[in-house]
Amino acid sequence: MKSLEDVIHTLILNGTLTEQAGLYYGKTGIAIFFFHYARQTGNEIFLDYAMDLIEEVQKQISNKKVSLRYDAGLAGIGAGFAYILQNGFIEAEDDDCLIDFDKRMCYAAKYEQYPCMNLPEGLTGLGRYLIYRVHSSGQKNKDLHEALTYITNEITKKIHQNCILENEQPDVYRFFHDLTKLPEYKNVYSVYLQKCLEWKSISEPDIQKIFPYMGNLQRLYICQKYFNMNLSEKIENEWKKWYETDNSILTDNGFLNGWAAEGLLHLTFIDKLNEPWINLL
Repeated sequence: MKSLEDVIHTLILNGTLTEQAGLYYGKTGIAIFFFHYARQTGNEIFLDYAMDLIEEVQKQISNKKVSLRYDAGLAGIGAGFAYILQNGFIEAEDDDCLIDFDKRMCYAAKYEQYPCMNLPEGLTGLGRYLIYRVHSSGQKNKDLHEALTYITNEITKKIHQNCILENEQPDVYRFFHDLTKLPEYKNVYSVYLQKCLEWKSISEPDIQKIFPYMGNLQRLYICQKYFNMNLSEKIENEWKKWYETDNSILTDNGFLNGWAAEGLLHLTFIDKLNEPWINLL
């Protein structure tokens, strides 16, 4: 593993210089690390730095056209902002701070085409943002509910047409798993969760290959949550590997598998209850 001091030094030097604004590879994910680190240390310098990054993200997305992708675009940035607000890193009302995201996502749900169903670049990424927002806004925002219902119906059409590719199935399953946690959607869409459970990729998941965009530890945590598996022994072994391995192949500063991810793993290693960031992946 890289030392936490190396992570802090690298991200302080390179965070605001990172060109991408997005969640997986850019400033949004780096900001989430610094919010967590500031809370864990009580050091407001890092809170200020996280806020600087958020301000940079806001400038970037207002000054140029940004994609809607979850990994590198507005859906992931919006989900990251919702996470920051819901975890109390910033004291503000979700509906006030995310109104522009809501409008853009609602428009996209109704009128724009998506190339695939997966989370990083496809329709379930937009769905992830909308689920976050519906969860926090309740019944207050009918536009969010309408948009979420619209894309859910688009995904169900693909299921009926047997058009969900095998590599998209795990992300579609996660979408319905999360969707049916919302009381108003459970009875309507639980049948589709059951359909997902009939896919071999879901009923007999290959833990080594599923969610290939994630790191090993993140994948194990996600599989434990979504497949109701007891993977505690595998997770403990993976923590030992992480601790003993000098990860010299960090190629970016991001939240997925870069320096920010390494920093968040450090914080989770120190406090195993500090895992909620993994659910953003």
